[in-house]
Amino acid sequence: MNDPVMGGKSHSKVTIENGVGVFDGEVVDVPFLHAPGFITMRGTGGDFPDVSSCDSLQLRARASEPYSGYRISFGDKRVPGNRFARGYKADFDAPVGSEMGTVVIPFHEFTVRWDDATGDPVVTCHEDKNFCPDTKTLQNMKTMSLWGEGVAGRVHLEIESIEATGCSPQPVLRIANTAKVDSKESTLTMPLLVLAVAAVAFVVALIHGNRSRKDYEDLNENNRDSSIV
Repeated sequence: MNDPVMGGKSHSKVTIENGVGVFDGEVVDVPFLHAPGFITMRGTGGDFPDVSSCDSLQLRARASEPYSGYRISFGDKRVPGNRFARGYKADFDAPVGSEMGTVVIPFHEFTVRWDDATGDPVVTCHEDKNFCPDTKTLQNMKTMSLWGEGVAGRVHLEIESIEATGCSPQPVLRIANTAKVDSKESTLTMPLLVLAVAAVAFVVALIHGNRSRKDYEDLNENNRDSSIV
């Protein structure tokens, strides 16, 4: 979507190349306002995954050149005082270069109270929890947009994936914490193993003791019988 406000001249296009989304365009000043407009790459329709147990969004992306007006938004919630602004929005810096980089944007960096003229936050989630992403939106975002907004310049962003991260329950396999997990498991497993071995030994000894006692009693009984004969 290109800025339609008051003759905006910002323009963009979206293509899919080798499984990568390409967001290409330029943000320029709106002639009437003498201020930068916006362009968006938007995804809508269907049910989005429930990410209410997660704490961040994670992008795998790269930009061809520096640009400081990248933003991402999701949902359609609107608050009083926002005439056009909908959804929760946050800024992010895209890695520049030939390799894909990882960008993590915590949900507490998003706010629904942002300026619909500039895209800048008016009241942040840190300042007022009422403007943080709510559970209902996180359960189904319904729509998500990447923006070039509020800063004039060329935009060329390639997006390989967008995921939720920091979700609970955590996956069983944690590559980054292998040593820590192994250490915890070993300290827990060894006492249990010792206890189990001791328990088995006790049971075996008990069985053996009972059997020996019975054999002894049988032997005495046999001796008793032989003496009677």
